[in-house]
Amino acid sequence: MKTDRPLILLVEDNPADANLVKEALAEARVECLLSILRDGAQAIQFIERLDAGAAPQPDIVLLDLNLPKVEGAEVLKRLRASPKCAGAKVLIVSSSDAPADRDRAIELGANGYFRKPESWEQFMELGPKILTLLESHSGL
Repeated sequence: MKTDRPLILLVEDNPADANLVKEALAEARVECLLSILRDGAQAIQFIERLDAGAAPQPDIVLLDLNLPKVEGAEVLKRLRASPKCAGAKVLIVSSSDAPADRDRAIELGANGYFRKPESWEQFMELGPKILTLLESHSGL
């Protein structure tokens, strides 16, 4: 059953970075449900459950590229191949600033790319980016 609050799926193996994402959402007053998966294999399992009708459909997926078990690019490919998740907005949240990683992510269907910054203040800029994606997702 869908609630009024959007579901954001965060695929992030670093607990400190996951906490920073939570802080960025709180700072920007993003009213959402946040579900956190710790590796790429968990993300693939989530997509399989979603396709089987046993998991809620996320509005936005925040995806790290450097994940244990299955890399983020493979998760993104699987997301875009999913009949039920292909339309979700995907924002890559990665420590990589390599142009090749950015280009590949966009080529694979990411809607945006946010490089994890060094400072807390810069990390908080993630919240408004997520709000923008949510507004574009809702069609309102």
